[in-house]
Amino acid sequence: MTNKLFIMIALLAVVACTDPKEKEIAAIPMPFQTVRLDSLFVKVPDAKLAALRKQYPYFFTSSISDAEWIDIRNGRIFPEEPSVDLYYADLYNEIEKNVGNFSEEKKQLKSLFQHIKYYFPKFTPPKVITLISRVDYESRVIYADSLLLIGTDNYLGAKHKFYQEMDAYIAAELDKQFLIVDVADAFADKLVPRGGVYLTFLDNMIYEGKKLYLESQLLPKKSMADLLRYDSQKYEWAEANEPEIWRYFIEKQLLYQTDKKLLTRFIYPAPFSKFYLELDNQSPGQIGKFIGLRIVQAFAQKHQELPLPKLLAMNPEELFKQSGYKPNK
Repeated sequence: MTNKLFIMIALLAVVACTDPKEKEIAAIPMPFQTVRLDSLFVKVPDAKLAALRKQYPYFFTSSISDAEWIDIRNGRIFPEEPSVDLYYADLYNEIEKNVGNFSEEKKQLKSLFQHIKYYFPKFTPPKVITLISRVDYESRVIYADSLLLIGTDNYLGAKHKFYQEMDAYIAAELDKQFLIVDVADAFADKLVPRGGVYLTFLDNMIYEGKKLYLESQLLPKKSMADLLRYDSQKYEWAEANEPEIWRYFIEKQLLYQTDKKLLTRFIYPAPFSKFYLELDNQSPGQIGKFIGLRIVQAFAQKHQELPLPKLLAMNPEELFKQSGYKPNK
């Protein structure tokens, strides 16, 4: 860890401890239930699996018998790939090694829920269910009303042996430091209103920027780089090249285009953003999210009196106009 990064983290910790608002948030009562279904499924004796199914029926397909579930639990996780000699117990052993007893994550979840309650008083914390998803990284966190599902096998670390066949940019996000970020992102999906069907590139950037800005308020100890899932090098590149990125978007007249290919080039996960220039390989993916965040930050700085829910509900075009966003050259 560099001295500069250490100092930044220390300053964030000091601010969090002394900020009156953060003290108020930390005092909000926030009991919630956590069920380690990943552990229960692996460790329950065969004779008690039926009782486990009855207790958590939504997680066990009813058309599959107890005996078949036992076979599934004791059999290969990927039977269609005979070369992959991996079992549920093996995967859970790796979860225990890398994620541990989930105590730190529970603290982070409590703080996140307290922050959501502060900004959205009607919020009720969901029941948290940890489970083995068979490394379904595209659905590693699911928030559905009263349930929050977390696939703990998706947080073993970017260099873990189970992720070696994945693209590096995908594996880079499969680390426990991003678990709480993924949870915040799942809540942001529900809390940030989505616009109409025919969205411009600018609409999409601001939508993603609103989500990231909300996450920065819900997770004040996380850096913007963490929220974007960038390492320090990628984030520094984005900051250094922000004026050129914006100039490219303006000169190519991309802001009000509705071509969905722009989302693939600049919004969706990718190893790099696609300007179709020599610098592409140097750029981080999803650079449109970074620009969207900058626009929302510029607006928020000028309208600090506006409640967070109203900011999130603003028309993206109006927000953009009132932001006065213009990156420094």
